[in-house]
Amino acid sequence: MNDMSRNHHSVFIMNFSGLPFGEQLFLWGIRFWVQAHTRCVNYQDMLKNGFLLAGVPKAHGLLDSMMTLFTTAGNGTMDIRCPQCGDISADEHRILGAVAAFQKSTDERVIDSYIECWMSEAGLRFLPPVVCDLANQFKTNRLMLRPRPWAISLPIVYSNEEIKDQEPFILH
Repeated sequence: MNDMSRNHHSVFIMNFSGLPFGEQLFLWGIRFWVQAHTRCVNYQDMLKNGFLLAGVPKAHGLLDSMMTLFTTAGNGTMDIRCPQCGDISADEHRILGAVAAFQKSTDERVIDSYIECWMSEAGLRFLPPVVCDLANQFKTNRLMLRPRPWAISLPIVYSNEEIKDQEPFILH
């Protein structure tokens, strides 16, 4: 068994296929949610079934709530890749890092440094409990996401400060 706290370099994977199953499942959910949102189509049954088959049925509703908060209470732009993309964006690593942080801590402020670049003050109050519940669903089912403290310092494509008045928008 690997001690992931000593191998932070091992989690700097920029290829989707190199991620463990739990991280692939989480990114798959985010990517399909975003694709459905941008195309104005309904993939909810597919997402629901995917999480059900993976053994985390409650994760579907929580992921939907998290992404809805990003798009309604957020500012700026997130680089979320399409489901077929083999690369992982810095923004996707930030979101994975936020969820992983909650798997290690119950302090709701632990994710602020990961998401404050996109969220309004209201979003920073409403999002943490949802992300915490989502992280716990994955953790309860042994789908651990690896810590990504280095993701906080990754370049941000479009931050909250640069696009203060822009509606939330998700790239790719």
